[in-house]
Amino acid sequence: MKKIGVFGGSFDPIHNGHLYIAYEAFKELKLDKVIFIPGGNLPHKDSSHMTDSLSRYNMVKLAIKDYKNFEVSDYEIKKETKCYTFETLEHLKSEEKGSELYFIIGADSLINLDTWKCVDRIMKNAVLVVLTRPGYKEAEIKSQKDKFEKMYGGKIILLNTLNLEISSTYIRNAVSKNEKVDFFLNSSVSRYISENKLYR
Repeated sequence: MKKIGVFGGSFDPIHNGHLYIAYEAFKELKLDKVIFIPGGNLPHKDSSHMTDSLSRYNMVKLAIKDYKNFEVSDYEIKKETKCYTFETLEHLKSEEKGSELYFIIGADSLINLDTWKCVDRIMKNAVLVVLTRPGYKEAEIKSQKDKFEKMYGGKIILLNTLNLEISSTYIRNAVSKNEKVDFFLNSSVSRYISENKLYR
């Protein structure tokens, strides 16, 4: 059975921290591939302030071009209605028949999982891979893991990763002030931002 990582986010812009997380999950869980899904109309975010979908999709495409096991999906950015995770996972499940999905999220998302729509359908269609980050108590994360596994009968894996303090918000602000951000970004992404005058 194929094991496929699913990594969603606004990726505005995608940075080296995102690539590190995807690679760690790929390596540690022995995945066959990781699919990046730039978010479309996200229920938790005000999408009107986000960079246009095509630019974010193109940046992901450029960032992952040297990783043969990484792919990007345009499913959410093409969707005209709100994008809910359970629907995205059900769509991928039907596309990648017979595969097991591993949905990569941060510890903050696990803490707030109660607020997500149709958690039962998320847990039914994917193994949750939670990145444990400093700032969240281990006991709190473990108790959330136990609670949701018991409640929905799914599986949650805790993955310890280095804490790379890179933030897309910081990058956008720095670019707007004409500061250098090359060390946070893949060089092709950096060039794309510059050529398309993003975040100015």
